[in-house]
Amino acid sequence: MEDVVKALAKEVLSSADIEWNPPPGLLRRESSRYAGFTKTGSLAVVSSKARARRPDKTRVKYLRDESFDRLVVEAWDYVVKASFYAVERCVGSGDRKFRILALVEKPYPHLALMSHLNFFPCGSTGSYDMVTIDVPSYSDAWMVVERRSNSTLVLGSDYYGELKMSFLRLAMNEARDRHLGVGLHAASKLYRVKVGGSMREVGVLVFGLSGTGKTTLTVEDHGLREPEYVRVKQDDIVILDWQGVAHGTEMNLYPKTDSVPELKQLEPAVLHPDAVLENVVVKSDGTPDFTDLSLTRNARALAIREAIPIASGSVDLVGTNVLVFLTRRPEMPPLARLTSPYQAVAYFMLGESFRTSAEAGKPEPVRVPGFDPFMLEPKWRSAYSLLDMIKSRDLNVYVMNTGHAKDRKIPPELSKHLLLSLVKENVDWKLDKHMGFEIAVRAGGVNLDGYNPEELYGESYVRVVDSLRRDRQGFLRSIPGVSFLADYV
Repeated sequence: MEDVVKALAKEVLSSADIEWNPPPGLLRRESSRYAGFTKTGSLAVVSSKARARRPDKTRVKYLRDESFDRLVVEAWDYVVKASFYAVERCVGSGDRKFRILALVEKPYPHLALMSHLNFFPCGSTGSYDMVTIDVPSYSDAWMVVERRSNSTLVLGSDYYGELKMSFLRLAMNEARDRHLGVGLHAASKLYRVKVGGSMREVGVLVFGLSGTGKTTLTVEDHGLREPEYVRVKQDDIVILDWQGVAHGTEMNLYPKTDSVPELKQLEPAVLHPDAVLENVVVKSDGTPDFTDLSLTRNARALAIREAIPIASGSVDLVGTNVLVFLTRRPEMPPLARLTSPYQAVAYFMLGESFRTSAEAGKPEPVRVPGFDPFMLEPKWRSAYSLLDMIKSRDLNVYVMNTGHAKDRKIPPELSKHLLLSLVKENVDWKLDKHMGFEIAVRAGGVNLDGYNPEELYGESYVRVVDSLRRDRQGFLRSIPGVSFLADYV
């Protein structure tokens, strides 16, 4: 069957019990039947079905896929008999916005509330760019994404991240495929700093897989004082257009909360009365304990962006100048400057870092093209789009290692210092002829010799780099359409 999820959505809209656009106050009251509140008034929900995304249970249908269709058909009767809240919103607020419809099963009003809070108001038209049906009570967990119709069916999961990304996944790829820009899994922030005696605005996009410190660097204000300042735009997904505008997609934030004790900038957003805590331990007196990860290591919050002291009124970054790829690889220096658009896109498609798996219990390398687990096929389109943008906009692209240089820990304070230094163009560079990029040797008065991988690895450095290069080249050649990038690593 073609467009089976779209057909299911059509039947739900024509026959199911639906309450349209319930006000957030009603959804909060309905949620209080099973949720609690913090002493500041934030709703605190504990999921009963899932506490993280399930990539292993996510299926994407591009054309024909009989096994995909069977999953939908098996759930059909159950879904059409359910009752729903219908929430009409927009991904984005400017000329790169997409109209969305979330059909959320009524026993889970907090998911409808979080959708209302997370995305932008844009009126009711009855016409949508993306539709998601969310039925957490279903017995089996499946997230089925129908690319051609931009329709998603979420089954058996009450984790908000699945609902949120059902829209953002499609919005990123729809923007790319319609040539509206390229969807990027990146945070955005604006710096106004003094460079060479004059004030300059610098737009920065920060990329990085989980655990690389993306949120930490995004909300960092560096202690700047007027007339210098930092403004946070977005923390997760942007759409970068051909004029260099990084369009924001979300009205609010959905950060992990284990970093809140260290990131005081986030605290007022997470503790705001309108916020929703998801799987955060709350003490009997209503105080959230962000350090207690007994419910899950993936505790999160739908946080109110405007409560962040350095949040910008607009979510759109009008001028993008700098891209920063965060990684945690021991062979990399604390800061590297990539020397060509092709090299920049090669590192973008590598999407490198290290992660600790629950099974192995030790760090292992990971590569995710574009630092984006939501990138849909064909991935080469994202590579070519970004390549054109880097060339035409003359973007500066850097790789920042936030882990270890060999076995020497790179402190978070050093990473923050390096970010401000590169924005202020206060970095001395030298060419690493083995890696083919420039490494920072001094930044804002700080000498970085003690973090130079070539010195730390000594005589084994060339062998280590050659092995890494072969590994990288093999990965890039495995991605259809971008094998030529293997020559740039």
